[in-house]
Order: sequence, then C-alpha cells, then structure tokens
Amino acid sequence: MHTAVGRFIFVYLGMILGGFPGLAMERTGVALLGALVLIVTGEVAPDQAWDAVDVPTIGLLFGLMVVSAQFRLGGFYAFAARRVAAVSFSPPMLLAVLLAVVAGLSAVLTNDIICLAMTPLLVEGCARRNLNPVPLLLGLACAANIGSAATMLGNPMATG
Repeated sequence: MHTAVGRFIFVYLGMILGGFPGLAMERTGVALLGALVLIVTGEVAPDQAWDAVDVPTIGLLFGLMVVSAQFRLGGFYAFAARRVAAVSFSPPMLLAVLLAVVAGLSAVLTNDIICLAMTPLLVEGCARRNLNPVPLLLGLACAANIGSAATMLGNPMATG
C-alpha cells in the first residue's frame, strides 16, 4: 500500500512539473507511465484498469480534439482571433468581446487548442493596435477555463 502512495505522489509531482527533467515525456506520458507501473507491479489488475476507463467520455474527448484540430488547420481560430483583434472597440470592450468569443468556443470545443491557436494571433493584433497584450491574454486563459467548465465534461485542469 505504501508503494502505491509513493507512486501516486511521484506521478502527481511529474504532472505538476509538466514532466521530469531528462525524460522526454510530458504530463500525459507521466500519467500513462504511472498507470502502466501499477498494472505491471500487480497493484491494479488489467480488468480493473479497463473498467476504470469511461470509453464514451474518451470517445467524446477524442472527437472534440479531432474537430478542434480540423478547425485550427482550416484557419477558423486564426479567423476568429483576427476578427476579435481587428474590432475597433475600446480596450475594455475588446476584452469583453474576447471573453465572450473564447468562452463560447471553449464551451463547444477543447479549450487547450483554442488557447494555443489564438494566443499568437491575439498578441499580433495587440501589437498592431499598440495595446498591452497581458490583460487580453489573461482574459483568454480565464475565459477558456470558464467556457470549458460550463460543458458536460467540465475542466479538470487549468489552462495557462
């Protein structure tokens, strides 16, 4: 039992750090490695591990990621970010429009890809308008989390 707690702490430390120095893996790899170690050591039976997976949820997440990736490749996020950045509103109103757009997209799609796709375009738009991008980037991150928390799946981890 104590070894399982130690492995749990090790995996969560890796997830907090985003990986371990010297290992070519990120949070997902650390979590998968931790699960594999539990199965290999016999602390969790393969049947128990499989029963712990909610296949419909994994399928829904996978489908949303595929759709979201296609939107990114098709230029939808670039279009949305450039449209928001090009609106000739005052900075506070621009922030409000950004929050609404990002929260709406995050409620329908995956917030991580929305943040990754829109951030550089938002910074570019702020540079063209001589605006400080920090408040808008903070708004982007917060709105993405709020929007994704409003979904059926929720938001188990913060995006930043």
